[in-house]
Amino acid sequence: MTETELTTNPRKDPKSEDMRSRIAAVIRGDLAEDAASGFPLLRRSPNSETAGVPGYFSSLSQADREILLDALAHYSTIKWSHDVVREKKAHPVLGPFLAKQPSYPPGDWYGERPKKSVLKKTVVEALSDAGFARKKSEPNLPADVIRFAHPDPTFEGYLSISFDPGFPRQMDFGFYNWMRADLAAHFEPLGARDFVPIIRALTYDHLWHGAGTNNPVCWDVVTRSNLEDSVRLLVDILERLALLGRRINGLLA
Repeated sequence: MTETELTTNPRKDPKSEDMRSRIAAVIRGDLAEDAASGFPLLRRSPNSETAGVPGYFSSLSQADREILLDALAHYSTIKWSHDVVREKKAHPVLGPFLAKQPSYPPGDWYGERPKKSVLKKTVVEALSDAGFARKKSEPNLPADVIRFAHPDPTFEGYLSISFDPGFPRQMDFGFYNWMRADLAAHFEPLGARDFVPIIRALTYDHLWHGAGTNNPVCWDVVTRSNLEDSVRLLVDILERLALLGRRINGLLA
């Protein structure tokens, strides 16, 4: 099944629909590259909601893998609605994929998690070492949210990391305001409650999670033993996301 065979109604503006499809094609290429290389990022990710993706993907036929990649890329560019949710649930490959359950590590992983202060300190230091500059805190910004400028001053937007103290979340992150304004203009203006995954934030976990909701997809199984590996992975994922963002923004270069 190709993207054009998916049932979501196309936008009325053919030029904007063409651009949305081109963005989805770039995303699909990135996801396919990750899958073909054996999911080197997801296999290291301390995220219970994406931990089962590599195993699930390997259980599919080659044809269904292609269909799943088509669907994940397509819906990452589609505005959330109840109709879209029903459509995705009814999809023969994406529906079962979305129904998979979180996968937690064995043992007392919750009791082994680092204190939030240690998690924040380790992440901030790793990002600083990687060249990210912490942005000045804004008056209305929650204390658990930290923003960073990308090391490359030409990169659009900023990195935002939220350290959530609630159970079972620990942190979520993504690049915001990363898409060129002239490219984002090809999407319908979004209201306060509207959500398009790729527009809201450039977040690798969101792309593979596939649910396309406004709820954060969090790193929730960071432990004291995997903390150092997790922050190294964070830097690697941000590099991958920045490359993906440049590829998408390059559609109008």
